[in-house]
Amino acid sequence: MVQLSIQDVTQESKAVYSTNCPVWEEAFRFFLQDPQSQELDVQVKDDSRALTLGALTLPLARLLTAPELTLDQWFQLSSSGPNSRLYMKLVMRPTSHALPAGGKLHFFDSTSHYASQILYLDSSEINFPTVPGSPGAWDEDNESPQRGSSVDAPPRPCHTTPDSQFGTEHVLRIHVLEAQDLIAKDRFLGGLVKGKSDPYVKLKLSGRSFRSHVVREDLNPRWNEVFEVIVTSIPGQELDIEVFDKDLDKDDFLGRCKVSLTTVLNSGFLDEWLTLEDVPSGRLHLRLERLTPRPTAAELEEVLQVNSLIQTQKSAELAAALLSVYMERAEDLPLRKGTKPPSSYATLTVGDTTHKTKTIAQTSAPVWDESASFLIRKPYTESLDPVAPQVRGEGTGALGSLSLPLSELLVADQLCLDRWFTLSSGQGQVLLRAQLGILVSQHSGVEAHSHSYSHSSSSLSEEPELWGGPPHITSSAPELRQRLTHVDSPLEASAGPLGQVKLTVWYYSEERKLVSIVHGCRALRQNGRDPPDPYVSLLLLPDKNRGTKRKTSQKKRTLNPEFNERFEWELPLDEALRRKLDVSVKSNSSFMSRERELLGKVRGQDGRAEVRAGSYWYQGHSTC
Repeated sequence: MVQLSIQDVTQESKAVYSTNCPVWEEAFRFFLQDPQSQELDVQVKDDSRALTLGALTLPLARLLTAPELTLDQWFQLSSSGPNSRLYMKLVMRPTSHALPAGGKLHFFDSTSHYASQILYLDSSEINFPTVPGSPGAWDEDNESPQRGSSVDAPPRPCHTTPDSQFGTEHVLRIHVLEAQDLIAKDRFLGGLVKGKSDPYVKLKLSGRSFRSHVVREDLNPRWNEVFEVIVTSIPGQELDIEVFDKDLDKDDFLGRCKVSLTTVLNSGFLDEWLTLEDVPSGRLHLRLERLTPRPTAAELEEVLQVNSLIQTQKSAELAAALLSVYMERAEDLPLRKGTKPPSSYATLTVGDTTHKTKTIAQTSAPVWDESASFLIRKPYTESLDPVAPQVRGEGTGALGSLSLPLSELLVADQLCLDRWFTLSSGQGQVLLRAQLGILVSQHSGVEAHSHSYSHSSSSLSEEPELWGGPPHITSSAPELRQRLTHVDSPLEASAGPLGQVKLTVWYYSEERKLVSIVHGCRALRQNGRDPPDPYVSLLLLPDKNRGTKRKTSQKKRTLNPEFNERFEWELPLDEALRRKLDVSVKSNSSFMSRERELLGKVRGQDGRAEVRAGSYWYQGHSTC
């Protein structure tokens, strides 16, 4: 076998047994930084690597003056017999620049004198000394070195070749809403007194398990929790649901039911009351929605805002996108001199989810051919770092890693990158495909429409003037209208003399809550020498007690504070229609004083047939 080394990168050929004239016909690739000073070290060894049969050191500067940067010939081995020779073809090629006339390397990059080169070594053949006159012996005096026929290096693929199922996953969004007529399992006084139950729900699908929170002492509980799972279109899958009563010792069974995943994937949406089985009574209300990833970022802003509106306090943050990664192969992984190639695997991690590939034994060019998918909640800030593929050798530690911010995918064509990535160590590359799909809900109670509105009042219940004329959104529910705006619109309405406050107001029917998100203020008025320390206070009139009062955190010395804080009030819709939302922007008068300076306020009018909602900027108005 042959070991080829350039600096600290070593690659090995296969072993050819029981011959002194082995033929390998293998190709290797190295990435060079400075071929004028680097050398190729070749050692021919037996399979145990304990005995060196011959060696060769070749300055790569010889290639710089060779025709077409190519050497194709026999090379004499040292530390061996006089007739021991090795046949190699060496080809040097620039990775990204063309060679000028004359064949000399004059181009540069920012880190070295020469841009990175690719050196190919292929069709290796060697002759060892044999008994004179024996078959296979080579007589240097009688024969001149012949030029063997070289085998060109196999073309390196430019893109991955995943199977047809890659990137076809969906996301199933499961809303566990409520139940009715559950059986009572809690009993007191030795069973003489019948109580209620403390129910919770368990879900199982595609190898994943989820569990809702426990609702205490309620036979008609409301959970309003949302769970998400990545699913495929494989037929026969079912969503298994079980309801239990939480106890100190063993939880009691309250019923079960199943839903065919094929039914949901085909229809895209299912909203049903399911009868619980194996119990005398009880039914469960579920809403299931199939989300199909879309390869465009045009609707990402709306998705993020809709997710923030339908988000429940008891559920994890909703996914805005699905990331699919196909890890095909690696090449030129680093190898220490005198050691075997690593048995390598790769890890892909996003957040707390990690996928580990299979381990490929003893090769510096492993082919994994594996894929993994991840739910992405914040595409602008999440990344494959340290989520990056980490190529490791079993027992040898990390061989390299890379960083891939998802923001690069958002500006890529079809939200996809498919190419070779250089590892952070500078040695080795990985070929992978990463593609992002935006998850747009069609059944969130929020749908797009094309109407436009204008207003001349600061009232929450009137049609406000939208900042920058963005698209509008409305719900299918008759009592609710929701409109979203693009926060980063370059067209800004001029702020009033007291500034503006940006709010999202939303009545969430499923949880019977009024929700408000205070995004921020801009162009607040500065009354003194120093900027104010603003915060926003919310009050549901006519009540002025602490039970309805909400306020944001306080920001220091700024006229354009950012809050992005969410507040909720539990009240039925008919009561919400009778309320007024009072919004005040205030500031501390001084560090030692408890007085509050009113910077401006917006007051909502009486409710109408609809609860108006949306994300807009409101002009501030002074009050008496």
